Amino acid sequence: MDKKIDYERAVSFHESAKAYGSILGLESIKALMYELNDVWKELKIVHIAGTNGKGSVSCFLASVLKEAGYTVGQYNSPAVFDLREVYQINQKWISMEEYASCMEEVADSCKKMTDKGRRHPTVFEVETALAFLWFYRRKCDIVLLETGMGGSTDATNLIQKPLCSVFVPIQMDHMDYLGNSLREIAGVKAGIIKENCPVITANQQKEVRDVLMQTAKARHAALYQAPKCTDGLLENGRLCYQYPDFGKVCLSMTGNYQIENSALAIKTLQILREFGFCYTDLQIRKGIESAYWAGRYECLSKSPGFYIDGAHNPAAAGQLAKSLDREFYGFRKIGIMGVMADKNYGEMLEILLPYFQKIYTVTPEHIRALKAEILAQEIRNRGGAAWAKESIAPAVAAAVSEASKDENCIAVAFGSLYFLNGVKQTFYEITGS
Repeated sequence: MDKKIDYERAVSFHESAKAYGSILGLESIKALMYELNDVWKELKIVHIAGTNGKGSVSCFLASVLKEAGYTVGQYNSPAVFDLREVYQINQKWISMEEYASCMEEVADSCKKMTDKGRRHPTVFEVETALAFLWFYRRKCDIVLLETGMGGSTDATNLIQKPLCSVFVPIQMDHMDYLGNSLREIAGVKAGIIKENCPVITANQQKEVRDVLMQTAKARHAALYQAPKCTDGLLENGRLCYQYPDFGKVCLSMTGNYQIENSALAIKTLQILREFGFCYTDLQIRKGIESAYWAGRYECLSKSPGFYIDGAHNPAAAGQLAKSLDREFYGFRKIGIMGVMADKNYGEMLEILLPYFQKIYTVTPEHIRALKAEILAQEIRNRGGAAWAKESIAPAVAAAVSEASKDENCIAVAFGSLYFLNGVKQTFYEITGS
């Protein structure tokens, strides 16, 4: 059979699984993995949870472990540019052929479940099962497993004994599913902490820190705090900072929040040495410096200045503001913004609106998207200048035009991860980059 047809059928099955909604809980994923012979049990896993930064921390870890010669599996969601990007080994996407082959086996297992009277797995459960299957087939030395939105009832949480549980900062997000207070949300995410498995956390707000400490203590899990590193400086286009008892660390990713993410990765790497993983400090430095994560304060062009950033909630908006303050204080800034209707976009605007002379709003192609005109009116109600555009193309064209006329002007597309791919492709089409 033609390989392209195989891949198209696999994608079609993936898309059809979206009809089964988003259902938290472990019963279905356990049943699905049972049909796949519980291959996850053969994997050594680092489990990563939190609100903002999971993908970046995973990227830093993968880069270092790859530098040290390990075969490293990464599972990160959601997809931003291509559905295959959520599955990576040594930072390369799964091939179309392997995707099709693994999806065929997952689809067969889903049918076995429905034949037994069980509900059909959700699309996230399908994606998670495919990740486990591929990593098992490729005999990964270690797997970096990112949770979806939650923790205790997240499909990834069927694993029973990870090497360690890692927490990026936990903030208010996905309240409809996780709870209406920071303590409630932290309680759900703390569900990935397992008996006698070490916990490594970034700096957290007190309510979160208390929950993590209490849960770790109850499960006899040692808890380690990554150092708080804040004094980053740009040197030759790279963001550099000092890590205690390790020295100078330099990053290719220059978003202000990458200091915290890389520090958490370094602390995790230090703990992983206790499990027999070997790498030198030089390999850590080289891996951290070469790490790259698309869509996170990513520079598409210096002239005209054009950036994209997945600042999709208030905490991420705050980090974007810090990056703009550090690199572009005094510059005119033109925004392109698209968000989901269930996000706290009002608070995001409170943080970011003072930075932008004007904002073009767009409607991301997603069922949960907020209409561009509603967002534009919200901006105008708050005293900002906003124009709703019927699609991404005219918004990008307008922003590029303005940024091209003034070397002290930059354009920044921010908000939902779901519309960044369209922005990136359109930018390259317009500029011929």
